Amino acid sequence: MIGRKTLAWFAAIVFGAGLMVSPALAKCSKECKAQLRTEFKNCKAACPKGKPGKTCRTDCKTDKKEDAAKCKAATNPTPPGCSPSGAFVD
Repeated sequence: MIGRKTLAWFAAIVFGAGLMVSPALAKCSKECKAQLRTEFKNCKAACPKGKPGKTCRTDCKTDKKEDAAKCKAATNPTPPGCSPSGAFVD
């Protein structure tokens, strides 16, 4: 059976790991996610239908992924389109 001392150490390690902050866990606000989604839909709607618009739609998807990555990497997670101060510079 596991000793109390071992169990206490394990609990302390799990608790400490839970307190660690990781930039990978940063999240964008709901409003900014909605704005990114709206911009993505508008971008796709402007693309030609069918096969001729495939590269345009791919570019839209790439832009959305880049903005989401910038949002998660930021210390204050607000994506470029949601920054009222213009703090993001591309």
